[in-house]
Amino acid sequence: MESFNFELNQVIARTLAEGGFASEKEATREISLMVALAKISRYERECAKFRKKYGLTFQEFQRKVNSIVGAEVFEEENDLMDWEFAENTLALWQKRLEVLKNAYR
Repeated sequence: MESFNFELNQVIARTLAEGGFASEKEATREISLMVALAKISRYERECAKFRKKYGLTFQEFQRKVNSIVGAEVFEEENDLMDWEFAENTLALWQKRLEVLKNAYR
């Protein structure tokens, strides 16, 4: 088992070096940044889809849906929940990106 771990570590080190990374720490940072940027892009697209669909900001749409009394508009209520999730998740990934950027300055 110990020889397997040694061999695995050697393969990882060579693979990262050939990928242009100076260390595992640098690779971890770069991969983490790529993941964060990809998530941000995904949730920005999701939010933009709803802005385009309704022609409103999230807050405006939220007020509109919450002001509806006596009627149920399932599509808009579902879109509100999905949009809220996308907005919150976007904010989460933006904060994570800032932490990653600041940690390596």
